[in-house]
Amino acid sequence: MKKVSFIFLVSGLILLIINISGLFMSMRNPELYSETNTGRLNDVTLRLEDTKKEIVRREGETDRSFALRINDVVSRSMMHYYKKEGEKKYSLRVPVWENWPLWLVSCFSEDKRYEFAEYKKDLERGVGLCSTHSVVVKGILLDNGINASLWDIAGHVVVRAEIAKNKWWILDPDYGLVVEHDIPEIEADPELVRPAYAEMAKLYKPDYDDPYTTDHVVGIYGKEGNHIYDLNLPLEKAYYVAKWLIPFLLLIPYLFMKFKK
Repeated sequence: MKKVSFIFLVSGLILLIINISGLFMSMRNPELYSETNTGRLNDVTLRLEDTKKEIVRREGETDRSFALRINDVVSRSMMHYYKKEGEKKYSLRVPVWENWPLWLVSCFSEDKRYEFAEYKKDLERGVGLCSTHSVVVKGILLDNGINASLWDIAGHVVVRAEIAKNKWWILDPDYGLVVEHDIPEIEADPELVRPAYAEMAKLYKPDYDDPYTTDHVVGIYGKEGNHIYDLNLPLEKAYYVAKWLIPFLLLIPYLFMKFKK
């Protein structure tokens, strides 16, 4: 029992050291500001320190003005990138120092990349797909009292936001675009989104081989495949509780024996 308790003690201390070191590290790799291996033009033009200032609601700012500004800020603050070769470089696989239980789970997963449900983690990392950008916008809006939800439009995730009382618009932070209509209207007539996505070609690099076209986006806004999109935030929060709780529990047997002695 004494040997086992000592092993638990050492394990607990190692995990605590890992956790504490993570408090002084960031998942955002500054190289994302100069990354060229993406299909987008002007992908990231706003640095994290400036983004944190910009997401603060201004005095007297209406729900509509704030929602539209946040949609633009997030679009300019995050890189559209989810390549497997960037798992380590851009912390697409959760680093052990960020959350060792999530890192441990990834050891048994074929795809080790992870999308955070907590928007502040996604914003810190600064890379992801349309869903990641949308998670961030939704989180900021909810924190500021604006109703918002995520919608999967046949594989492309956007934000449905209440920009005024009983008035809902679609925000697409992946492209920094806004559709001034709600889901039922759009499903009845997908052509309503065409003006918002009319200049898709200008958002991609000329040599990119798989861009979304205006016609494609209009097509996916139909009724087929549309549904609410969500991530398991309570489970993720449990992992963050566990990363601290487990190390302290591992210390208890050794401390108990010392106290008893």
